[in-house]
Amino acid sequence: MATSANERVPTEQEGILHRVSRRDNNKRVASARSTTDVGTLLELSCECTRVECDRSVKVPLYVYRRMLEADQYLLQAGHHAFPQYRTIISVGLMRIEERG
Repeated sequence: MATSANERVPTEQEGILHRVSRRDNNKRVASARSTTDVGTLLELSCECTRVECDRSVKVPLYVYRRMLEADQYLLQAGHHAFPQYRTIISVGLMRIEERG
């Protein structure tokens, strides 16, 4: 993919900072929910390292909490998920995957 002179390719460090920022924001959204809302769908940001990504993922609160405990990242399937990920939950268009 060619870039013009005005376009700058984000560094790996910027991608990591982007992921950390997304994760922190998602944690705030999840922690704002009470423990009785565990089945409620949350709209959370994709936790990829692509700085230009603005995708979101709807996921049940209890699933996101389990992903945090397992040190997994929330990635939008078909956009960022790779073959080494395996599906652990599939509900309609939502699919939760983990590293295989």
